[in-house]
This record gives sequence, structure tokens and C-alpha cells, in this order.
Amino acid sequence: MAAKKEQKYGEDEEGTKKDDLEETREYLRQCIDEESDQRKLMEDDLRFAALDQWPSEIRKERENDVENGPRPCLTIDKLNQYIVQVVNDMRQGKPGINVRPQDDNADVETAKILKGLVRNIEDQSSADIAYSMAGENACKIGLGYFRITTEFVDASWDQELFIRPIPNTFSVYLSKHTMPDGSDAQRGYIAEAMPLDTFKKMYPKAKYGKGNFDGLDTPSVGYWRTEETITVLEEFCFKETAYELLFLADGTTIAAEDYARWPAQGGQKPEIQDRRQATKKQLKWRKCTGCEVLEERDLPGKYIPIVEVIGREAWVDGRRMLWGLVRPAKDSLRMYNYWASTLVEKFGLAPKTPFIVAKGQLEGLEDRWKNANRKNYSYLEYNPVNTDSGNALPAPARQGPTPMEAAYFHQMQVIEHDVQTSLGMFKSAVGESESQQSGRAILALQRESDTGTYHFGANLGIAIRHAGRIIVDLIPHYYDTKRIVRILGEDGEFQSVQLDPEQQQAMTETQDMHGGIQRIYNPGIGKYDVSITVGPSYNTKRMEDQAIFVEMAKGAADPGSAAVLRYLVMRNSDSPGAQEASKLLKALLPPPILQAISSKQPMSPEAMAQIQQMQQQMQGLQEGAQKLQQENVQLKAGVAKAQIQAQTDERIAGMEMQAEQRLEAMRTQFEARDAEMQRRLEAAEAQRNAEFERWKALLEARTDIGVAQIQAHTQKQVAQQRTQPAQ
Repeated sequence: MAAKKEQKYGEDEEGTKKDDLEETREYLRQCIDEESDQRKLMEDDLRFAALDQWPSEIRKERENDVENGPRPCLTIDKLNQYIVQVVNDMRQGKPGINVRPQDDNADVETAKILKGLVRNIEDQSSADIAYSMAGENACKIGLGYFRITTEFVDASWDQELFIRPIPNTFSVYLSKHTMPDGSDAQRGYIAEAMPLDTFKKMYPKAKYGKGNFDGLDTPSVGYWRTEETITVLEEFCFKETAYELLFLADGTTIAAEDYARWPAQGGQKPEIQDRRQATKKQLKWRKCTGCEVLEERDLPGKYIPIVEVIGREAWVDGRRMLWGLVRPAKDSLRMYNYWASTLVEKFGLAPKTPFIVAKGQLEGLEDRWKNANRKNYSYLEYNPVNTDSGNALPAPARQGPTPMEAAYFHQMQVIEHDVQTSLGMFKSAVGESESQQSGRAILALQRESDTGTYHFGANLGIAIRHAGRIIVDLIPHYYDTKRIVRILGEDGEFQSVQLDPEQQQAMTETQDMHGGIQRIYNPGIGKYDVSITVGPSYNTKRMEDQAIFVEMAKGAADPGSAAVLRYLVMRNSDSPGAQEASKLLKALLPPPILQAISSKQPMSPEAMAQIQQMQQQMQGLQEGAQKLQQENVQLKAGVAKAQIQAQTDERIAGMEMQAEQRLEAMRTQFEARDAEMQRRLEAAEAQRNAEFERWKALLEARTDIGVAQIQAHTQKQVAQQRTQPAQ
């Protein structure tokens, strides 16, 4: 079991705790000041991705134009389709965590169990949510986080590991580090603005009055307490302790304090060959407000359990800059929105094409002509003669339409190409293509787009590898009692394995009462490393295997192989009747194959030899069938038809009978072996039971004799005591 919670709030330790909190506030202030400029840019990127793409002062000016009236502020979403494409690519190609032995004490089978345990932790945690949320934040603003935490199992002290998302990137701070996954950070903080009522229920003895927080808030840190919330801070940090490390003459290293306590039964101390100063680190965790510590405890592990996912990274003047897809494309997208708004504004303000008429030509018809631009009249009348001069007038005619501004549309196309260039993605990346492009050209553009955004998925893979490293490091500390745990296979099948942290080897094998092999694992023995693999999922590989088995079954050289391959095809199929079909095909397999499939143990040499013998027989039958086919060809050519036909029928019948006899003999042999093994097992069981009954009867007899002797001795003593007074 891991360390238990130890609440510290309400204790009278003002001196020490105040100093610790001052240190916490100072380190947090340094982290915030270090990243404040970058986080302002990230917040603007996040708003931009959420379609808030106009600067607030420009939007206010355009929408509140008193003199000319409100002006359009259009937002054309040309961004999120590319973000979704990158994020979904990361989801489809999620890296898998591999565990491999690192030293001589580690074991390959234990590494597989650790891999299955990590996969089960991912499954129980719904880790895909944490991974995709952090990856999406990194894609948008250049930074995302998720964490490794523990939770108690039902009503027990056992704890299990979980991978949890951190939706708000801006609630997390890591101390200055260089690794893209944050693995070298020495401090980590997670801040939560907790509603005041919730805080009072969770920590009824804690301080929450305004006076307790006076003087703690600064513009760079924010406010520890508002009218409605209190900021609760989780802090992770390493405390280093110096000690002296000794190198002894026997080649071992030992701490000086352990060398001083050398046991007497350990023999003579080896001489000290060398010594140096070293440090050991202890991970500390606590939850606090700005004025007091709420909880604190020591945690196992070598890493801060906060994993960082980044987008693009650059170091400028010693400071790290991070960004995602949004920031490089913001100027182009704002320009696109401006040009679209200007185009709409221009056509919206353009007058509708008027009619050119002579004075007096519409006299008495004004209402009908005023509505001519709004209503579809079947005819319009006019006065063809001027009433003053008496001259004939031409019919009214419309003025030419407002010309389309081709330059506007051309400029918008140029801007859209600039957007794609800024993103490193082109139309083909989201399924669009030009009609005149060849398939090879489209694939080349898609590959170029994938290459331009590959670093987002690669950085998520680096973060997932670090998460696996954290989990493998913590498993021996939290799975530290003898228990049965569930692991998850690559195919999604669950399996139960036994852990025993007290055994001295990484893996031991014992024989159970049924003659099977039982394996017990200790994940705390040996060192293990973590790597990742990026490739198709298990379902994709399953479909690929099915296609391979289908092709192999078509070209199988013998019926036995074809039967096995047909069974494998149906077992890897997802069709509705595949499960039933696979059961029926399994029943048709030869007994040695069924034994190999049903048993987890490798096939015996005898079974392998019999399978090879059957294969040779099948091959001989096939060769005979080929000869028969050749003879049939001769029959068709008219060469000794009757004689060859009779010989052919006789040979076919003989070969079929011979094959049936051999198969029956082999089946009988297998059944006899099974019966003999069953008989031996029953005889051994009966002998063991008889031996047990014999020892039981002997023990009962000895017990009865002992009881009788004790009773006789007791009666004798009682009789003696009764006769003494009489004497």
C-alpha cells in the first residue's frame, strides 16, 4: 500500500508552514512571470480558434459607427477544418506504450505483464480523452497537459493509477525545463479556483476569511480569494538530501551511514577505496491555499506526475516560445475576414439598378414603378408621349448593373493560399483536390501536408512515452501487496495475473494441482525502459491478417493447411456469423491441431512428428491425384480407356481405403493415449486418496489411544487422592 493521506490544516505550526508557503508563492510567481507573455499570446490564440477573430477595439469601432451605421465584421472559419484534421490524425495513430527489460534482473515476461498492466490502466482511465485533449491544446496554442494520479479501490487502502485530463492548460505551471515532455522539471503546480461553498465543505477547519489573504495577491499571480472562489494549489516538488557515498574494495557502493552500521554477522568490513558526495531526492506533494497547508505527504517516484505536450518550440534569448497552428495563420485569416467583410459591405451599399425615364413618362403610374424592384409584375405601363410637347418618348430602360470586383475575389484566393502556407497544409489535406490534378500529385500534396504537421503527433508520442515511464516507475510502489491484477492484451482480451512483491525474482514458475504452469511476477525487481510504437491499431492489423489468410487458403497445397487457414480467416472476421462459423470449422480440424490451439503449452515432439507424417501422407495423396489426372487426360485421348479406367478406379478406392485406415489408426492411437493418461490420473488420484485415508485413520487411532491413556492416568490420580484421607 502507498502512503495514506495526512491532513495538516488547522494545526498550530505557523512558523514552519509560513516559511514553506512563502517559498511556494515565490516559486509560483517565478513560473508565472517566466511564462506570462507567452500565455497572453496563447490565450489570444485560443480565442481566435473559438472564432473570436476580430480585435475587440476594431469590432467595437465598426459595429458602433454612428456616422455611417454598423459595418460588417464577418468571421469565415478557414482554420478549424485543418485543426480537426491534425487532431483526428493524432487520435487514429495513437502511440502504443512498450515495456522492455533494461538490466540483468529484469525479465522479458514481466515486461510483457507490465505492458499489459499499463494498457489496462489506459483502458480504465479512458486515457484517449486525456491524450486527445492535451494534443488538441498543443495543436491550437502550442501547449497541453495531462496528469498521472492515484485513487483508492473501493473500501480498501489499495490504490490504482489513473491517467486524467487537465482541460485548462493555463491552470498548470512547471518550473523551467528543457525537455518537451517536462520530465526534467523540479516543481509543478496545478491551480483550481474552487467555489467558496465547496471549499468550506471539503475543508471545514480551513481559513477562508478575507483577512487571512490580505497582502498575498499580486498582479502577476492573481487573487487567492475572491467574493465567490478560493484558489487551491497542488504543489509537486523535489527535496534533495546530501549524503556520502562510499566505494568499497569488493566493488560495491554503500552509503556512509549504512557502512557505519555494518552488522557484526556480516563479517569484516571491506576497505573504503573512494568516497564522494551524492544527493537523493524525495517527491513532496501538498495542497494549499495562499495562507495555509491543507494536505501534504511524501510521494514515490522519480518524476513530477504532470506530462507536458507541446506544439512548435523555439528558444529566443534564453526564453522558450511555444505556438501551434493558429498563431502563424492569424494575420492571413484576419486579412481574409476583412476582405470578405469589405466585399459584402460594398455590394450591400451598392444601389439597385434604377430605370432611366423621361419626365412625365410615369405620371399616374408611380406606385407600380416604385415597387418594380421588389415585385415581379407581368407588365409595366408607361406614357409614350410627352404631355407638354406632344413628342413620342422611348421606353424606360435600366441602368447597367454594378460591376463585380474581380480584384477582390482574386485577392481572397491569394489570401487563402497564404493561410494554407502558414498552416503547412493544403486543400488535399482535407479532401479537396483540383479536377486537373493527377492522383500522384494529390498524394504528393497530402504527404507534404502530413510532413508539415508531423511534429504535433510526434510530440504527443514523446509525452505518452514519458507517461508510460512514470507509470512503470510507480507500479512497484502502488501494487505493493500480493494480489491478482487484470491486464489487457493488444487484442482487447483481459487476463488475470498474480503479483507477489515479496518474491526475490522478477518471475517464478510453479506447477499447480492440475499440472499446469502458474507464473508469479514481481514488478519491483529489475529495471525497465519504455518506448512507443506508432502504427495501425489492432483492428486494422486484424483485417490485414484476415486478407493474408484468405490468400494463403486459396493457394494452400494440402487440405490440412487449407482447413487451418479457413478457420483463421473466420476467427479474424467481424461478420455476424463469423463466431459460429469459426466454431464449426474448429471442430473439423485434426486432433493435433485442436490440441495445439486449446493448450497453452507447446506441442509435444510426438504430436509434431504425427502432424508431419500426416502432411507427408496428404502430399502423397496429392501426388497420386495428380497422376490420376494425367491418366484421365490419356483416357480422354482414347488410349486404353477401359483398362486405364478400371485401374484408376481400383487405385483410387485403394488409396481412399488406405488413407481412411491410417487416419482411423491414428485416431484410435490418440484415443488410447488419452484413455491411458486418464486412467493413470485416476489411479494416482485413488492412490493419493487411499494414502490420505490411511494416514487419517492412523492419526485418529493414535489420537484415540492418547486420549484413553490420558483418561486412565487421570482416573488413577483421582483414585489416589480419594484414598489418601482414609489412610
